[in-house]
Amino acid sequence: MLRRWLVPPLLLLLAACAGLQPPPEEALLKAPASSAEARGIADDLVKRGRWSAAFAVLDAASEKFAGDPGIQAHRERLSERWQHQQRVYEDQIMVGDAENQKNKITVLEKLSLAEPDDLIVTARRIYWKEVLVLSIEQLTACGEYHVMADTALARRCFELAAGLPTTPDVGRRLAGVDERLRKSASVAAERLRISKEKERQHRAKVLLNEAKAAIDARNYRLALDTLEKVARLQPDNREVPGLQQEALSMISPQVEALIKLGDHLYLDEQLDAAVATWQAALMLKPADEALIARIDRAKKVLNRLDALRRQQQPPSAVVE
Repeated sequence: MLRRWLVPPLLLLLAACAGLQPPPEEALLKAPASSAEARGIADDLVKRGRWSAAFAVLDAASEKFAGDPGIQAHRERLSERWQHQQRVYEDQIMVGDAENQKNKITVLEKLSLAEPDDLIVTARRIYWKEVLVLSIEQLTACGEYHVMADTALARRCFELAAGLPTTPDVGRRLAGVDERLRKSASVAAERLRISKEKERQHRAKVLLNEAKAAIDARNYRLALDTLEKVARLQPDNREVPGLQQEALSMISPQVEALIKLGDHLYLDEQLDAAVATWQAALMLKPADEALIARIDRAKKVLNRLDALRRQQQPPSAVVE
């Protein structure tokens, strides 16, 4: 009786799965007109993850263009790549399962601590620990296989394996993986340093050209600001001091003229105009302490004068 109830649902499930299957890959592909086109189509399919369709194209092409050695050679190369990619996928699944088991054990240990008399929790914890320990060989092999091509995956495998009980042989193998991962990390760090250095040099060159263009356009303040950025990127750049001196030699007379004009306006009691003039000079020569002191002194005088004017104003009439 039980079988009579189980068979129909099973048939329905299989029929549903069959209905979800995509149409044959060959029906979706256009027949290639040449051997080279067949190889190109196969490569494009591989990029999109459609390995089976790629092999189907090459198999059909090997029949259509019989005697072309390029088709078979290309298929062999793709077959090697697929074997590697398949290994990657399988190891990703394996290490993901192992990580989940490790997380499950951590939670079960917390449950055991909370309920030490719960034998079911204890049994589950022991079981999953044993399952994880049994994966030590697969994890070690994963680390060895991917240590050069996919260091991230190799590191995941290594870190899981390193936390498990090991035999002397596995311990030696894991030590080899660890050493190669360290070397790989060192090489990656050096490559990153070189890349950043090249980027810094390129940025400094661009800024230096911008500073020269600003000098040619007589925008000396912009030139000095840009040269300061170059100096931060390349403190030993030999062109920067000379360009800074050139820009300063051109900007200094402008600053001095504005300072003198501001002094004259100040003595003539045109304080607002003096402050505005000194601020214009300060834009050309930022952080100049003498200019800042002049502006502060004039603003204090202006504030005192404003306070005196308010005191001298008659009180407003009170409306009863």
